[in-house]
Amino acid sequence: MTNSTTDKLRLFAFGSGWGVPFNTAAPFPLKLDTWLRMAQIPFEFVIANDPSKGPKGKSPWIEYATLRMGDSSLIIEHLKERFGIDLDAHLDPQQRALALSVQRMLEEHFHQCFEHQLFLGRGAGKRLQEFAATMPIPLRWLVPTVLKRTFTKQLHARGMGRHAEEVIIAQGKADLDALSELLGEQAYFLGDRPSSIDACVFGFLGVTLYVAGDNQLYQYAASIENLMRYCERMRARYYPETLSTLAPRFPIDSEAASPDARPASIRAVVA
Repeated sequence: MTNSTTDKLRLFAFGSGWGVPFNTAAPFPLKLDTWLRMAQIPFEFVIANDPSKGPKGKSPWIEYATLRMGDSSLIIEHLKERFGIDLDAHLDPQQRALALSVQRMLEEHFHQCFEHQLFLGRGAGKRLQEFAATMPIPLRWLVPTVLKRTFTKQLHARGMGRHAEEVIIAQGKADLDALSELLGEQAYFLGDRPSSIDACVFGFLGVTLYVAGDNQLYQYAASIENLMRYCERMRARYYPETLSTLAPRFPIDSEAASPDARPASIRAVVA
């Protein structure tokens, strides 16, 4: 049993970096952070750059009263039931099927392309050093080499790392092109109202489009206008605090930017 006056949900996740303006620069943590804001569930964000401390050895995880849970999708399913929240009540079966397909593409395929370029692609050395700088000595000396070796092994085992770099980049671009085509001119991914899939899509695009540097995959993502407009729309609605640190790249829809469009609990979380 929880006491809403004393129990606080805490989200543990990788911190930010690399020019990304959000609490975290990792896709699954940003997905969960965004969903919590969309669901109007107050929470505390805790930087935890050592995922081995989590219940599944992965980032993110949550702690709420006596609960410790990992895996962003399982957390969302649990919180949906616990709080009686359904951001997808307005979707029909076909839309739900499309949402699941997009989620799988991002989490099972594009994630590998993103990860390869983050840790092994152009600019990776600088990003690894920046991440390591957040850790105490002697870890900061060891982490870049260990991480590079770890992700090389993981990506090879999953298959993506067996491809030439130009193939990996091309496949990542194809995923982004598919997202752009599916989004079209819609305000959100399945129409004019946000739904759970927007948390997932924004989780991945938000840490891709804003990465600093001249990496080919990330620059390509930022060049797709409807995806960038979508991210700016989501940023204005759910991350208004970032607008003062990173100016919008396009004019933002007045409705999305209006404080009245953001629930009070969202404003409290980011205050």
